Amino acid sequence: MRLRQLEYLAAICDYGSFSAAATELLVAQPSLSQQIKALEDELGAELLERGRQGVALTAAGRVFLPHARVVLDAVTAGRKSVTDLVSGVVGELHVLTVRSVASGVLPAGVVRWYEEHPSTVLRLRDVSHRRDLEAAMRSGQGDLAIGPRPRDWDGDVVSLGYESLVVAGRGPFRSKRASVPELDAEKWVHFEAEQGMTEVLDWAARSLGFTPRVVARVGQVAASLRLAVEGVGMTIVPVNAVPHGWGQHVRELEPPLFRELTAYGRGALVQLANRFVDLLTSVELPLVAEADLPRGALTC
Repeated sequence: MRLRQLEYLAAICDYGSFSAAATELLVAQPSLSQQIKALEDELGAELLERGRQGVALTAAGRVFLPHARVVLDAVTAGRKSVTDLVSGVVGELHVLTVRSVASGVLPAGVVRWYEEHPSTVLRLRDVSHRRDLEAAMRSGQGDLAIGPRPRDWDGDVVSLGYESLVVAGRGPFRSKRASVPELDAEKWVHFEAEQGMTEVLDWAARSLGFTPRVVARVGQVAASLRLAVEGVGMTIVPVNAVPHGWGQHVRELEPPLFRELTAYGRGALVQLANRFVDLLTSVELPLVAEADLPRGALTC
């Protein structure tokens, strides 16, 4: 049984004859007749009677037609739902990200999204580590991931820009930038293995050439920042994670460090995910474009 056969049956009943239905459907009348005959053969009963006054439903036709219309209405509704989803009128978008990005980078994009797509639902889930983000994306838990550039990724990856990494401590500081000898002499608040900033701080230490003397390990960026401000030791955090008014407690490194943030999917970015990425690349995010990175900056 084909959807086309149901459409032909409903059209014949609506327009009163085979010829009128064929004209409205832009099909040849013999083709329409053949499809109705095939439908009747499959059902084992005649659905239509032809007479001088036109076409009338048989008893079997009267029983079957309402079911055919239910199917046609459901298909029409399904097509509209997909069209609305693709156009961004309705639908759910599942976005996976890392915690510092969820609170420090995405709010401006989320606000713009709801201004342009008020009937959609944006489900935002954050994890602690880049590898957890990639694993969740691979297992189908999200439509789109936003975080550090993934490793060995087969799907689309779009660069959103670079976030500045800063060193935090008790402050205020005498110099605007932290030197390597100073970093080497300081105590450090590091991160637990399950926190993605562990990789970042270790990379910074290798890149700059110092060995952090670890006195504490924490699982959250906010905790490391608070301990650093209280004087327990230095730490490195994304500048977007620093609360307003805490500028005296942070400063850039020498050379400056940046982390690239990307948006990626399991394959090609489509539908709402593609629209969200387009929006993020058009809205002003607290990130630095690659062309605007300072000379000599190190990136991860």
